[in-house]
Amino acid sequence: MKKIYILLFTSLMLSACQKSSVDKKEEGLIHYKKIVPINDVPIATLTFFDVNDSRCPEGGQCITAGNANIDLALDGVTTEGRITKHVKMCLGDCSNFQPDTLDEAFAGLKYRFILKAVNPYPKVNTANNKPAYNISLVIEKK
Repeated sequence: MKKIYILLFTSLMLSACQKSSVDKKEEGLIHYKKIVPINDVPIATLTFFDVNDSRCPEGGQCITAGNANIDLALDGVTTEGRITKHVKMCLGDCSNFQPDTLDEAFAGLKYRFILKAVNPYPKVNTANNKPAYNISLVIEKK
């Protein structure tokens, strides 16, 4: 019976080691133009590259809720050399079919990106200042 428990514990530990997940909420938010490592080998990074925020501002009256579109730049180095890929995601009324959850293959690995928040939320009579933006993004290695 003891051997079964040891075997079960070992298999659980091995399966936990195989699934790697990075939750950026633990480390804080990803700020505009900040480079974040997502993998060591092969080397891969993510940059919150651009934002287009058309959400209905706090205190405003709008016909639609609007949305916040973000552009993530994935950069990596593989045996073929340096590669870059842009990934677009959206929160809110996303009729352009850009998702808030996206499975993406990059540099030989598969990732799941889950966009949780785009901050700051717009306010009436306040201009959008891109450098002030940050996102809450969960990155899971699959």
